[in-house]
Amino acid sequence: MKKTIFILAVLVFQVSCVDQKVQEAPKEIPMATEFKPAEGVRKLMGQKLYVPIYSSIYSQFEENLLHLTAILSLRNTSFKEKITILNVDYYDTNGKLIKRYIDKPFTLGVLSTKDFVIAENDLQGGTGANFIVEWSSDKKVSTPLVESVMMGISGTKGFSFSSRSKEIEAH
Repeated sequence: MKKTIFILAVLVFQVSCVDQKVQEAPKEIPMATEFKPAEGVRKLMGQKLYVPIYSSIYSQFEENLLHLTAILSLRNTSFKEKITILNVDYYDTNGKLIKRYIDKPFTLGVLSTKDFVIAENDLQGGTGANFIVEWSSDKKVSTPLVESVMMGISGTKGFSFSSRSKEIEAH
């Protein structure tokens, strides 16, 4: 029995000592081959955008709502041109206009940002609230980044998430 255990131990030792081929790391880092100039980059002179706002979300069951602070963020991505913000309208779950955030057109400078905040205690929008944002420019420009950011706290945990706009019209 001792002899069998000894032979098994020697075999295991010999197998573990066999040279294993170590794969060498490549000497050159692969370069991106599919990074090419874009053709037909989309530039517009204006858009109407739909932006979802989740100012209240369901927690565990339908009757238990968690209320969030929501931010609508308008970001001019143009390096050269300002854009004009024509409308920033806030709608509730049923599509009813709650508030017009601007009463006349405003310009948004090169690489500038404007935020609009829906307070956590503002429950008018409900679970399906949204903004309709309309912008324009005298020249074709890169489309602005328009998104919503929602933040909340539940117990000792904080969380946030974002949602991008969807184009309704382009001009």
